[in-house]
Amino acid sequence: MRMYYGNCHCGQVRFEIETDLSTATQCNCSVCTKKGALHHRVPPKRFRLLSGQESLALYQFGSKTAKHWFCKVCGIHLFSNPRAAPEQYSINVRCLDNYWDVIENVEVRQFDGQHWEEAVKTFRF
Repeated sequence: MRMYYGNCHCGQVRFEIETDLSTATQCNCSVCTKKGALHHRVPPKRFRLLSGQESLALYQFGSKTAKHWFCKVCGIHLFSNPRAAPEQYSINVRCLDNYWDVIENVEVRQFDGQHWEEAVKTFRF
């Protein structure tokens, strides 16, 4: 396990995660495609919001189960509580400090979010 730090573009929102960042998921659903998120899940005990709670805004759609959190100052999507596991945090890996160094050794797996109901049955997060 390693500690990673991340933030939005303007720096208002900062967080840290403790995880083994060996895999990340790229989803092709309508919202993930538009925002360009690269996901990595962590349980609540391994996620900590360091600053910027007041700068976070929430976006929900469809079933309104998933919570998509973004900075209301700069608009960057930082993390979500995903529909398949709303108690967890799905971090946008692209928001981590030193992203290019971090992603170098990460296996990026594809999730077929366009066919979510079927894909979630067999995908290993």
